[in-house]
Amino acid sequence: YMGQWLAPVDPADRNAVLAKSAKVAVTAGVAGAVLTNPLDVVRNEMFKTEEKMVPCMTRMTKETGAMWLFRGINKNWVAVAAPIAS
Repeated sequence: YMGQWLAPVDPADRNAVLAKSAKVAVTAGVAGAVLTNPLDVVRNEMFKTEEKMVPCMTRMTKETGAMWLFRGINKNWVAVAAPIAS
């Protein structure tokens, strides 16, 4: 579906097809990292504190506001980008 938003490429031009595929893969990877990161943060915090999910999220929101949603996102982006770049 994402490929429909990108400029069309000539199927005979292998480099253009690979570049378009890479754009789609990177976008999907980053979207996945951004959407699942808050769940990873909550899971890790629950392991450390042995709290249930909702009390854990409530406490983190009181302590840091919404910033906990993005805690560790850089590591997730690197984990997504490294396999694609190689």
